[in-house]
Amino acid sequence: EIADDLFHKMNTDVHHRIELMLNRASGYKAFASKEEATVQVLFASETGTAQRLARDFSDACTLSHGADAMDDVDVDDINGRITVFFIATCGQGSMPQNGKAFYDSLCRRTEPFDEGTSFSVMGLGDSSYYFFCKAAKNVESAMLKLGAKCLLPMGVGDDSCEDGMEGGLHQWLDKVWPSLELKPPEEVPHIDPVQMMFSNRAILPEKLDTRSVAQYFDSVNAVSVPILNITHLSETGHNRDFLAFNIDIGGTLSYEVGDALEIFPTNDEERVAEFLHSYSSDFDERTV
Repeated sequence: EIADDLFHKMNTDVHHRIELMLNRASGYKAFASKEEATVQVLFASETGTAQRLARDFSDACTLSHGADAMDDVDVDDINGRITVFFIATCGQGSMPQNGKAFYDSLCRRTEPFDEGTSFSVMGLGDSSYYFFCKAAKNVESAMLKLGAKCLLPMGVGDDSCEDGMEGGLHQWLDKVWPSLELKPPEEVPHIDPVQMMFSNRAILPEKLDTRSVAQYFDSVNAVSVPILNITHLSETGHNRDFLAFNIDIGGTLSYEVGDALEIFPTNDEERVAEFLHSYSSDFDERTV
């Protein structure tokens, strides 16, 4: 009954907020169809950050219909148009998977772009790595080589900065709106967060919780192995903490090169209690 009531309230709230978003967004864009959009937004994203930023930018830009992965469009599609790129860098300066085919086609192209082809690139990366924003720099270089006009120098979101990549992103945004002859958006239509309610009664007993976790492990063919030791690899004071985990596979775990290792940590109960006492008084022994 509690679950049904919670589901009904959440479902009603979500539908209401979607309707509100549609009403607020009506007339926000300056065109009726995708073909009429004058700004194309593309992304190459490995972890989803560049994709999220591209979609947020597209939502805010009144001249853009939406954001697409670079590999979902042909190079000819950007000919004669304005294109805004959001590009992350992975590995040793590599292009993310959903941008490789587009970039390869861009490099193979020999015919210059038509007049009116212009672009801007927002690069995302970490300056503590040698190949910082290399993928974004490569796209900017290839576009210039083919005669496209650069609306403004490449923006850089540096994850190792004190204020994260947001600092460089906002500096770039302050310049990109004027370059597109647009006013900075005062408000972007969006769905406000749904307020969640949780019942203290909907808590699994410890034994049932442990069994549920074990069932999940079995469903994904996971095995539990102990960590023998942890070695800190980065120097003291470095802005990133690199760790080497030495685990005992005990003959129960097999793997191949490229497999991912997922770690399921547990929280120290005393530290959890200390946190709850510091930030909230509305909890009891049934709180997860």
